[in-house]
Amino acid sequence: MTAEIDVANRALQAIGTRTTIASLTENSPEARQCALSIEPIRDEILRLAPWNCATNTNNLALICAAPGTPENPSQGTSSWQKGQPPPPWAYEYAYPADCLRPLWIVPQFTTGFASGVPITTAVTGGAPQFWNGPPVKFRVAIDQIGPSGKPSNIGSDTKVILTNQEAAILTYIKQISDPNIMDALFVEAWVSALAARLVVALTGDKPLANMKLQEANSHIIAARQADGNEGLTINDVTPDWIRARGIDFPSDYSWSPNVQFDWGNVLTLY
Repeated sequence: MTAEIDVANRALQAIGTRTTIASLTENSPEARQCALSIEPIRDEILRLAPWNCATNTNNLALICAAPGTPENPSQGTSSWQKGQPPPPWAYEYAYPADCLRPLWIVPQFTTGFASGVPITTAVTGGAPQFWNGPPVKFRVAIDQIGPSGKPSNIGSDTKVILTNQEAAILTYIKQISDPNIMDALFVEAWVSALAARLVVALTGDKPLANMKLQEANSHIIAARQADGNEGLTINDVTPDWIRARGIDFPSDYSWSPNVQFDWGNVLTLY
């Protein structure tokens, strides 16, 4: 079983220290620097790809809906007012507390309001129903949420998700902390990146720090390749020279959720 303290000690080993720490809270320079950097580095790497080991799906909590939707059947106002989703969006949802990077909103059976189509398998023994179609568009923003949980001019700035999908389901990168559920290559990248931070904090050796960052980037690229091979992915993206002529073929989301997905950058060197 691997623990967070093991990641810290492996990072210390990687930069040539001859000591280990028993706890991130002990009173030593190594422990203090590990405690400062170990979680931010982990979260930074988690945001660099749609890692299989950190991909989670959950229902979003509705904050408010536009007038005329089933969730808000009130009559529309003559102009936009605080308390309604910002135009042109119909729904505003709470940003999950454990979300580091939203990936996509899962489409429902039909994208119109109040579809009423059951999520079930055909009773005649046919193929099961799927959430077909491309991922639903969304945007991350902030809104001022009051004590009632609704938008208010005197509320506190709160991160939200805007979309036109009712009963939205979000797939996102979760802020995981247990190394035992992480991919081995991801853990290697975490160790190398933490080692780079510790080198600068403990010795100031930037060439060694950059070497460790390059190692971390190599592990990240290898981990992305391993992730891509763990599922069925069909890269049937329409070429840009065809799309420029107004022709775009929709991807089959039920078969290929990674199509047209941004995999992100790698860690920046010093």
